[in-house]
Amino acid sequence: MQLHSQKRSWSKKRIFVVIILIAVGYGIWFNYLDSAKYCYQDNTNNRKCADIGGILGNNRIYQPWNIIGHCLPGLFLLLMTPKKWELFVAGVLLSTAVMDSPLWGVMRLAHNLPLWHSVNGNFEDTTNITDWIVFYYNPIGTHKVWKDSWPIEGQPTAALIFWSVVARAVIAILLIIWQETQELKKNKIIIKNHK
Repeated sequence: MQLHSQKRSWSKKRIFVVIILIAVGYGIWFNYLDSAKYCYQDNTNNRKCADIGGILGNNRIYQPWNIIGHCLPGLFLLLMTPKKWELFVAGVLLSTAVMDSPLWGVMRLAHNLPLWHSVNGNFEDTTNITDWIVFYYNPIGTHKVWKDSWPIEGQPTAALIFWSVVARAVIAILLIIWQETQELKKNKIIIKNHK
């Protein structure tokens, strides 16, 4: 019993702050990296730019590594809170939700990379963040939002992107709350056994 009472207790506030800081911080850093570009002069002395995703193999190669990278905040949380797998999952979910949020578009514009939207069924570049958000995060949109489909032909759609971001954030919050209720139950049992 005393061993448990000597362990450092993780309050709901502390867990929430740590998860938010790590997951959101990583998501922001990844958005910054993901929206970076490499520019060079070609043989005809024209300036050409390529984004990191294109340099690293486009969606088929880049996206799986992108997803694996979001396990890093979760692994960090797992090291800080051993045996609390729900916090690992919450960290991964929050990190990917931040990465897929409109912040990504803001970062692209900050790096002078265009956004896109659809005009008459064709993808066209835009620098208008509102046009892009309406196109990319339409909760009932059945249109494809990337020129290249991944992982399934015709995917992801605007509705899939929107609802997956919402679901990831909600599930992460529920996992954090569930973990806190488990801690409260453990503490009640310890107090009860101490009497």
